[in-house]
Amino acid sequence: MTSAASSGPAGPHFEGQVAAYYLLSLLTGSQPRGLSGTTLERIELQRASEGYPLDDVIIHAHDAQGAKAVLAIQAKRRIFFVPSDPVFHAVVGKIAETSRHIDLRNGRYEFAIAIARTSYKIDGAYQNVLARARGLGSASDFVERINRTGSGNDDMRRFVQTFRTHLSDVGVSDDDEAVWRLLRRLQILTFDFTAPGSASEELAKERAAGALHSDETHRGPSLWASLIELALRIASDGGDRTHDRLLEDLGAQSFRLVGMRRFASARAALSEAAGHALADINDRVGDAILTRHKCRTGRLARQTRVSRFSASI
Repeated sequence: MTSAASSGPAGPHFEGQVAAYYLLSLLTGSQPRGLSGTTLERIELQRASEGYPLDDVIIHAHDAQGAKAVLAIQAKRRIFFVPSDPVFHAVVGKIAETSRHIDLRNGRYEFAIAIARTSYKIDGAYQNVLARARGLGSASDFVERINRTGSGNDDMRRFVQTFRTHLSDVGVSDDDEAVWRLLRRLQILTFDFTAPGSASEELAKERAAGALHSDETHRGPSLWASLIELALRIASDGGDRTHDRLLEDLGAQSFRLVGMRRFASARAALSEAAGHALADINDRVGDAILTRHKCRTGRLARQTRVSRFSASI
């Protein structure tokens, strides 16, 4: 077995940023990008030796009914999705390898390619192919739409054919059903961390600031940088993180956190109840003595009134 450190990321900083993005989602309890409708449970990094060919970031989550969901991500700063691109060929090979030992007909198991740079074709034709594959209920409908004039175009057809050819090259079935089933589980996710004035980085820093106590929101960039460093360290060991372990890591760096978003209403209700309870408690000795005196005076007054009433009878 190859160690995670020796087979580590070729573009470590970009992969660290992608992993840190999901660590931030784990920290805040946010829905993980690429797995809509789920709650993040655990993140694993560099797990090729443990049965995850797409091994840069592996997201484990569950939906509202408790059903498990997995998103396996390969991070590539540059990929062109054309027949001559060896990077795309390698990624499709890893998708094919995954399909050999995982029953993709049961459960939710998805693939993603995280990229640093997009293009007109990526944002247009290639994303349209993946959206069609997810939106149509059969392989025959998908192929018919792609091949139909006016519905599909040459770039879409070339992308599907390239994917089909790469599957054939690694000895995996490349019929319409197999191509459709794999494409409908594939996503292309753009993280423009390497671009000047990166929108992804600014968003990450804002989310990091929102995860901190109101007195420490200015430390958002520091928290984001710490998450990147932590992601690189976890990846070098082929490790993983749950929410509790992530809190331990960040607690050692003295970050004051506000807690997970989905528990915000519960925290607010507890805070309100605690405030009401404290309001009923005397917090000064003088107040306590005065209260006891008032209670005693009240009892004596009631007893006097009862005595007078009895006497009058």
